[in-house]
Amino acid sequence: MSRIGWAGGVLALVVPLLTVAGAAAPAAAAVAPCGGAVPAGLTRYTWAGPDGGAWKTDASWNTERAGQPLTHRAPNYDGTPATDDSLTGYLCVLTGTRVVLDDETHVHVLSLQVAQATLAVGPNARVMVYGGPAGYSSTIAAGAAVELRGSTLGGPGAIDVHGRVLWGEAGTGAATLDNDFCDAAPGEGFPPGEQVAGCSGVGPTGVLRVGSGGRLTVAGRGVNLADGYRLEVASGGLLRVEGAAGYLAADRDTEIAVEAGGTFELAGDGSVYEGLANGRPDGELALFSNAGTVTKSAGSGRGSLNVRYEGTGRIDVLAGGLSVAGGASSGTGGRVSGGARLGTGACGTPGAAGDAARPCDPVTSADDPMYAVYRPDQAVTGVAVVEGTTTDVASGELQPAVDVTAPVAPTSLSFAFHDAALPAPPRLAIFRRRPGLAAERIPLCRRGGAIPARVSACVTGRFVASGEVRIQVNAADPGGRWSLRPSGVDFVRLVDPLVGSRAGCLVMHPTYPNVSTQPVRLAQAGRLRVWFSTVENTTATGTLIHDRTGAAGINQVPIRFSRNGWVAAQAQGADGTDESSGAFRVVATPTATFTRRSKAALAGRRLLLTGRVVPGGKRVVDLYAVRVTGRTGLLRRTPVRVRTDRKGRFMLAYTPPRAGRYVLAVQVQGKAGLTTAMSRQAVRVRVKPRPPRPPAPTQVRDVRPPEKTTTAPTGPAVDPLDVLGAFYPGRLAACAFQVRY
Repeated sequence: MSRIGWAGGVLALVVPLLTVAGAAAPAAAAVAPCGGAVPAGLTRYTWAGPDGGAWKTDASWNTERAGQPLTHRAPNYDGTPATDDSLTGYLCVLTGTRVVLDDETHVHVLSLQVAQATLAVGPNARVMVYGGPAGYSSTIAAGAAVELRGSTLGGPGAIDVHGRVLWGEAGTGAATLDNDFCDAAPGEGFPPGEQVAGCSGVGPTGVLRVGSGGRLTVAGRGVNLADGYRLEVASGGLLRVEGAAGYLAADRDTEIAVEAGGTFELAGDGSVYEGLANGRPDGELALFSNAGTVTKSAGSGRGSLNVRYEGTGRIDVLAGGLSVAGGASSGTGGRVSGGARLGTGACGTPGAAGDAARPCDPVTSADDPMYAVYRPDQAVTGVAVVEGTTTDVASGELQPAVDVTAPVAPTSLSFAFHDAALPAPPRLAIFRRRPGLAAERIPLCRRGGAIPARVSACVTGRFVASGEVRIQVNAADPGGRWSLRPSGVDFVRLVDPLVGSRAGCLVMHPTYPNVSTQPVRLAQAGRLRVWFSTVENTTATGTLIHDRTGAAGINQVPIRFSRNGWVAAQAQGADGTDESSGAFRVVATPTATFTRRSKAALAGRRLLLTGRVVPGGKRVVDLYAVRVTGRTGLLRRTPVRVRTDRKGRFMLAYTPPRAGRYVLAVQVQGKAGLTTAMSRQAVRVRVKPRPPRPPAPTQVRDVRPPEKTTTAPTGPAVDPLDVLGAFYPGRLAACAFQVRY
């Protein structure tokens, strides 16, 4: 069983569970008359007692048989044939009074009619109707009520409810709807020799039918649906489970059928749990067919229907979450309100793969070993939940999945998948299938959640908490079947861009063409290809830049590129077909090297710096400089700007304003598919103070001819470059480049 949850919108839900449509309305049943002549061979018991009167009081009952005088006897069964009314006696409680069925009182009758009255059934009391060969039905009429507090109502006969039945109440014992006591386990049914006549040939035919205007309420405590009993909620009828403590424990051989126009409501965080096995195999739960509406109207927690769910009725989740255990697939409509969640799943015998091979654990609890949550943050027109009975071996998809059907509105979607056996990201990825197309892996979004070109959905975030994988998706078109499965191929670094950094903060690659070695994870050994494209290549197309056999696990892959673009890794996925990692942006840069600088480095005098940019072509070069007073400094742009020649050569002239230790670097403007970037290297220069001016020459009267001398170079005309290694953007709000002297 699983959970999928959503917020806001109308949905078309597909929940794979077992195939049973809502039951057709039964033919009109016979009704034993409460007025006029009593049918031959029958006894009519009519309440004539006071308001609040006790059931066991003989004087409160008018007892009539055809051709016999009126007598007074309470219709109680004490284990003797004389008090056995299971095939001969029927009850009429018609006055506007409250009738109290005493504790421990057992009533086994042909049928029961309650109108304008309230029948309060005390703890451990039973009211069982048998219908008999004529098929007499029982009725709780509009305006009438039956209240069960730790007591039992049912029998193999049919009960039609157009009034109100309180099926359990907080602070009282567990009430039960039960088919019969005829074949109950020793100590739970009739004592030896005390079975009623109605037990002869009885089968699991008991049914309580909530008709138009009728209401069956579980008021904040657990109740039991037992021994093959069937609940039907007809058009206009309501079965309501209230409060966080309200639940219904349904034996495996029981049924709940919500017919067209009927409603099953969880008005809180209640659930339908698994009851007794009653000889049914493990994994076979009570049958729940829905042709009407299942609604979770209140409660912030998660309720669940641990049942074999079938039908095409609506599922509306207006608050909290709802889990529905699954089986075969069928279409369902419904809606999920903001913040609400809806999910489906299946559970069965223990095993290694798939929901159907997983136990319902714990057996009678809402908890489940695997669930998923889906939430559209905006309105959608069609949404569907799909739950397969097993993991799809061919595709490797994990269950459950989610179908979103057109027409739909652009929206953001939230998925959460939980299972103790699920691997953690990045080994899990979200996929979408659409008619006529292969499974599409959903790529990462661009900055700000922008959807990449040529795709209609992207992942904005993913994280793991307590074994739960949560994925946030933006979708321009949410249509298709969404599922989670282990990814066949992944870049380990899930960042954008994969290579490079944000605009204005880029430092040049060491070489051109650029080469970046990236770790790529493969789910299994096999062929690994990497494609480069100048457009987003989510389906792995473009230029093949890497092709080799990769090992399962991490592979270090050199990615070579000479312009901006996208790369996608491609390998075999879990379904045996090629799978793409999705497109990841790579940012290409030119490279700049410094060749020489002028010999003198004096404050206030021009310093020349030459270099070359690869690839060639005319580009703008800006000089950055910093006078370092400690160990590090931040480069600042200077007014110096030049252009390279066609071969990429440049010469810069910079006048350091004062003496000190300087670091110089250049930023080259990008063009022709390359991005503006700061040089990966910088030049260190120690600037000396300007020498003092010489004193004015002294006038010499005795002038001698000048001495002839020769001069030799005192050193090289160009000082060797003091090159500083790679440096990287600082973490300031506006990009700055930090250097260490």
